[in-house]
Amino acid sequence: MPEWWVEARTRTVFRREIILNGPGPDTPDEDPDPSPQASESGSGSPPWALGLLALATTLLSAALGPLLQLFGIRSSPVAAVLLVFAVLVGGIVAVRKAFKDHPTLSRRARWFSIAGLAGFLLTCAALVVVFQPRPPPPELERLPGTQDVAVVGFEGVGSGQDQQVLDDVSEAFTTALTKDQLPEGSTARNYARVTSPPLSVLGEVGQDHRKLDDWTAGFVARTNAGIVIGGLVTTNASGQIGLRPAVYVRAAQVVHAPELAGWYLGGQIRLDQGWNSAPGRGHVIAELARRTQGLAGFTHALDLWRGGRFAEARSALDRLLASGVGGTRDDGAEFVTADLVRLFRGHSLEQVAVGLPAAGRKPYFEAALADYQAIDPNGPIALRARLSLAGTRYQLALGTSSSCHPGTVDSEALATSSAELRRLAADNAFSEVGRLRASVNLAQVEQCRVTARLVPDDGTIGRALQRVRSAEGGDAVEELRVLAISVAAVHAFGRGDLDGAISTIKEAITKEPGFARRGLWQALAASWEFQRGELKAGCADLRDALGQLRDAETNREITAQRHKEIENALRQQATAVGARCAGLSPSGRPSKGP
Repeated sequence: MPEWWVEARTRTVFRREIILNGPGPDTPDEDPDPSPQASESGSGSPPWALGLLALATTLLSAALGPLLQLFGIRSSPVAAVLLVFAVLVGGIVAVRKAFKDHPTLSRRARWFSIAGLAGFLLTCAALVVVFQPRPPPPELERLPGTQDVAVVGFEGVGSGQDQQVLDDVSEAFTTALTKDQLPEGSTARNYARVTSPPLSVLGEVGQDHRKLDDWTAGFVARTNAGIVIGGLVTTNASGQIGLRPAVYVRAAQVVHAPELAGWYLGGQIRLDQGWNSAPGRGHVIAELARRTQGLAGFTHALDLWRGGRFAEARSALDRLLASGVGGTRDDGAEFVTADLVRLFRGHSLEQVAVGLPAAGRKPYFEAALADYQAIDPNGPIALRARLSLAGTRYQLALGTSSSCHPGTVDSEALATSSAELRRLAADNAFSEVGRLRASVNLAQVEQCRVTARLVPDDGTIGRALQRVRSAEGGDAVEELRVLAISVAAVHAFGRGDLDGAISTIKEAITKEPGFARRGLWQALAASWEFQRGELKAGCADLRDALGQLRDAETNREITAQRHKEIENALRQQATAVGARCAGLSPSGRPSKGP
């Protein structure tokens, strides 16, 4: 080899060893710097200073984003990128300068410096995320009326869907809906362009709907929508369109029946014309509007129900069924189906029955039972219908006494109801609220069987109640929790724990806003206090109970006969223990005098 090549190669290897391992004790510096600055110990940046600088910069960068957000300061994406780029270049230049000024750095010091730079780079990447603008949620126009309708759009499922076209259809459908399908004074508003509800879970069997329910609850709270409607859209290989309408019922609209709250998905509307042509789109919109027959009457019935006027709600649902709503098709391809009306009418009949004296309830419960039995057992609301059937059978099993004393109940009907409720409480295909309602109803039925001395208390009641009382959720779950507390009070009374029964029922009373139910629970508290000899407390709860029941009668939640029945029972108990309750007339009613 040429002599010059060997010499160059030797010098290159020699320099590399110096850089990586440092100079030997007798090795002179290749490029000595004669300047005084280079010979001083303070020249350049020592390794520990470099590491400290990288750590401080990392901490400052990590804290900068949250601090800016705390004061409401947000940067644009361009500014964020420029900032990160500037800091990145500065960091790289600083490290390279340190390496150049200190060619004798040990391997550990170099790796420490590189690690500091890597951490700095990761922080820069985090800054991009932190500084990325997060647009606020869109402003949703609030609806003024209690029967107003919100259209949240039609979600395309599968391939071949154009969401912008579906949003256009939603807009046109809302306009058609407003013209002649709503109660007088109500309106409909389209929110499809500003919301994106996860409606697709409605079409998936066994899927958890809690995410959709939570989204809808938040949407309703912001918009005050009385009814929310939407749908799922699919297109098959031949180009036919399938649309399944969906309706959402709020928990606040179905007082004492929170398990009825939620989304109801109808059958599929099949159309052989697409969205692209004006005639085809017009046909689809007209067909959708036609399928909303009964929406006005259904919305009106729910508004009556929400006000506690159950008998009037039942009459409104009667008129809906008599008009043939949902009865022209057998595929359930309507926004308001006949089965949906039957389910709600059955529950309105039950609420009417609860407001009557015990002797007059049976015909209403039997009518409700017939409604539930007429619902398609394989349809989308079959589980809700089974739950309602089990509850009605329990009510019928009590007979005319509305109690569970030995020898007064139908033991076979109670056993059948209990078995069905156990199955529903464990059915994962049922909604969470549905399973919780089945659990609290199971506790009621089992408590009745224990009181009637048909079965021992094997712990089923306590486990079912604990499941409901520990559940988390929105308004529907909260109502079931309060109901579970009242059942726990009855359970404590059945075990002979009067103190526990009274304290627990009073906990339920403080959380119950309804006149009728609160009055009944205060009547229980008064009865138990009289049994314990607490006459003053019993008289106070008696007066409060009669006041609540009087308001419930005024609001048409209970009849005057039912009010009188409860009042007479309380007066007899007060008389039996020698209680003379101030402020009550001899008839037991609160007196008008001082």
